[in-house]
Amino acid sequence: MHQTFNEHWLVSGLSMEAKDALYALGEVVECPIGKVLIEADTANDYLFVLLEGAFKVYLPHAPGRKAGVTLGHRGPGDLLGEYSFVDNFVPTARVTASTQGLVLRMPHQALRQFLDNDLASSATIYRHLLSYLVVRLRSQDEEIDCLMF
Repeated sequence: MHQTFNEHWLVSGLSMEAKDALYALGEVVECPIGKVLIEADTANDYLFVLLEGAFKVYLPHAPGRKAGVTLGHRGPGDLLGEYSFVDNFVPTARVTASTQGLVLRMPHQALRQFLDNDLASSATIYRHLLSYLVVRLRSQDEEIDCLMF
């Protein structure tokens, strides 16, 4: 098990057995610079736990939009694909590796099945996931507030 995952906030408070089972759901994937993890307007069936490296989240060129609008950068300890995991919608952003990286790629369906079968772990993971999303939302609110006033 990769140390970043073992110490990850998402699995904080889980037993070692639960962490091992959760980690085993995924596949560790090496990401060379430029590798696309998530493509805009294409279904995404994976949750990515970023273990190493840097990743760029951006909106690709579209009519009425500047090319390549950067939404943010993510690194070790961050998640990608969590929106699709929660709402099953097609992503609007594209994610590529900015540096060499390493991710744990977990199929949404396998993760859902794990969470449905382990209610104690499920409560912990969903609580952590909700906290993560709220922190990101508040951060975006602060950013918008700075731009508006």
